[in-house]
Amino acid sequence: MKKPLEFYGIQVSKPTDWAKVLRFELCPFLNKKCVKQRKSNPQQTIGACTIGFKDDLPLIICPHRFLQHNKIFVDSVPLLAKGEKYFVLPEISMPGGNIDYFVISEVKGDIIDYLGLEIQGLDTTGSGGIWAAREDLKKGEFGDNYSYGINWKMSAKTILIQMHHKGQAFESLGKKLVLVTQKSFFDYMTREFRTRHLHEAVGEDAIQFQIYDCIQLEGCFELVLTTRKSTDVIGMEEMLKLGREPTISEEEVVRRIKAKMGSAIKLQL
Repeated sequence: MKKPLEFYGIQVSKPTDWAKVLRFELCPFLNKKCVKQRKSNPQQTIGACTIGFKDDLPLIICPHRFLQHNKIFVDSVPLLAKGEKYFVLPEISMPGGNIDYFVISEVKGDIIDYLGLEIQGLDTTGSGGIWAAREDLKKGEFGDNYSYGINWKMSAKTILIQMHHKGQAFESLGKKLVLVTQKSFFDYMTREFRTRHLHEAVGEDAIQFQIYDCIQLEGCFELVLTTRKSTDVIGMEEMLKLGREPTISEEEVVRRIKAKMGSAIKLQL
């Protein structure tokens, strides 16, 4: 199954006045017009939140989808010094780049602690297939298979580099930087990058991972926190190295050559 599962926060499987939904383009997670623009027409939003991809659980392709019920922020509060009130602020500049959100702990009007929180969804390739699905939905002709892919590697390299750069500032301040992502994506990083040094989350580490599943619950897709991991800036640097050893034996190279000799082109000297 390769088809979008949600547009504008509404499951495609639910009976809905899709003409109205697609006309208003409202994101329920931002409480305003969707900001996921179509590249060929910046005035037009796409609105896709989650997609199906092979046999995986719904994959989140829009970072704002993680804002459901403010759960990711509430889940990060135990990492802060205990306050009387807690606040969330978007887009604060730090060395290494803007931080998606700051979560703040306050007592009697004074900020006593804070952390940075970054969100990483998955990037798609061939997103024309997602637009085609949106158009089919409008016409009432929604299908089961559309052409698009997942850019796992680029998504991973981009966020790991950012977490390494930005995490240095937080570590120097004795504060924490949290990465929110989905289990399917974290599992990919575990396979492709060096993650053996990651461990169950401890408060001393500057880099924290909050890993979620997106599951069907009472008729809706809901975020469920499944795992917390942590490391330090040196650990993030280690993660940027490929998990698979780059070395290869001469015997293995020769074996691979022999396996394809049947299609070799003979040179005329």
